[in-house]
Amino acid sequence: MVFQSRMDVKLSIPDRLKKKPQEKTAEPVYAAGDTVIHPSEGICVIDKIDLNVVAANPRMLYYILKPTMSKSESTVYLPVNRGNTLLRALLTKEEIDQIILDSVSFPSVWIDDNKLRKESFNALLSEGNHVKLIRMIRDIHDHNEMRLAEGKKPCAADEAILAEAERLLHQEFAFVLDIPISDIPDYIISRVKSVA
Repeated sequence: MVFQSRMDVKLSIPDRLKKKPQEKTAEPVYAAGDTVIHPSEGICVIDKIDLNVVAANPRMLYYILKPTMSKSESTVYLPVNRGNTLLRALLTKEEIDQIILDSVSFPSVWIDDNKLRKESFNALLSEGNHVKLIRMIRDIHDHNEMRLAEGKKPCAADEAILAEAERLLHQEFAFVLDIPISDIPDYIISRVKSVA
């Protein structure tokens, strides 16, 4: 397979998911009952939108979020003006399939220098580009297999980043596709093989 240079690769990120400079508004763009993605909490349901949640800001509206796939019973209180820029709608099945296909031709994101790789991979986690996340996951798995074949353990920093990337990606994919999280790697591999 011939990989294109990074400059030549066109990512098919749905327009509605592209990060756009948004004007912070105090008016909610989501409603109670909506299922959304929070950058660190993952999939959340908006339980309600309410005033007077925080004593310091009694006139500020808050999204009150309940993470759906978290082991804790946590509640997230997010000011609406911040939530309007942080939260996003879930992907569709068609978007997931296209993202997986796009990841096949995306070039490696691997960096040999441990410190630079950790910084780069953390930036990719924050960016939230699904195509790059799948490629990063693939690169880490490939590198881990190579290290194991040489009798070495996987790098702990890579393992931590891998776990977080898989948690974010697999949660959303499993929720949208209505399949167990444990089946997501096989789903991705089957889609990749369908174009190979």
